[in-house]
Amino acid sequence: MDYNFLVKTQIDYYGTRWQVRLKEMLTKSQYFFPLYEEILSEYNMPLEIKYLSIIESGLNPYARSRSGAVGAWQFMPATGRIFDLKINSQVDERRDLEKSTRAACIYLNQMYNQYGDWLVALASYNCGPGNVRKAMRHSGRTDFWGMYKYLPRETQNYVPKFIAMTYMMNFYDTYGITPAPYDVDQYMFQKVYCQEGLDFKIIAERIGLSTEELLRFNPEMKVASIPYEGEGYNLNVPDDKIQMFYDAEPEIMAISEALAEERRIAEANKPKATYYYVRKGESLPIIARKTGVSVSQLKKWNGISGSLIYPKQKLKLYKS
Repeated sequence: MDYNFLVKTQIDYYGTRWQVRLKEMLTKSQYFFPLYEEILSEYNMPLEIKYLSIIESGLNPYARSRSGAVGAWQFMPATGRIFDLKINSQVDERRDLEKSTRAACIYLNQMYNQYGDWLVALASYNCGPGNVRKAMRHSGRTDFWGMYKYLPRETQNYVPKFIAMTYMMNFYDTYGITPAPYDVDQYMFQKVYCQEGLDFKIIAERIGLSTEELLRFNPEMKVASIPYEGEGYNLNVPDDKIQMFYDAEPEIMAISEALAEERRIAEANKPKATYYYVRKGESLPIIARKTGVSVSQLKKWNGISGSLIYPKQKLKLYKS
């Protein structure tokens, strides 16, 4: 990695104005980097790539950019799906540290295999391979510094930031910087296998956590419901709650099954919806009399606040 004026500018910034955040990164990295290094080694990649996640998100699985990129590695929705990260109403695997790190490794390896240069691969991660190819055509060069002037402004700064961050995370003590106290409890967890049918809220209750607290250990989850994959799901549980989980697992299973049965019965007994199409000249009171329900029920079932309805409008009806 080269040292030049651009890199020096970023080093000075991180060592002064960004010093408070840098101290946090030093502490958080103790919990993020072992996982990153394990996966980077698996893909035979430079371990320094782990510092890219600081540039992208400040090691924050919940980070969201103005453009919609999410997670510690800041994947856009379309790119995330290309690399098999599930994004739906229940989960956003861009916020899953292990899965998103693997996706980032696959992407960067593809770019390195294409360009043969890690700095160019990093540039492509930021601005996309299309912009990199355009910069190569206009500059006639294939190295990052050779095509530097033809890259988007953000990407021009991106690689120097990465080099500077790599330096600062290794030589922070030269600046008198020390790791700062930081609440890292949410990163101290282990994975436990949840059998099919376990209720998320019951798990939280039986291990002495609120559903919100347990969700914080599982950032990929959008709702307090276990997103089963096949036969079960690997749930993150705090280190000090692991034994409690295994001790309570039979009870959690029994209660979960009972609740599931109650829900099945309630669903089976739930009144089925029918539909009524409004005819010209009809009002809610007229329709209520014709269908044997009240006006207030019609409004509630159909989200009507006033009294205005129109011909051919479809109204939902429930009859026991």
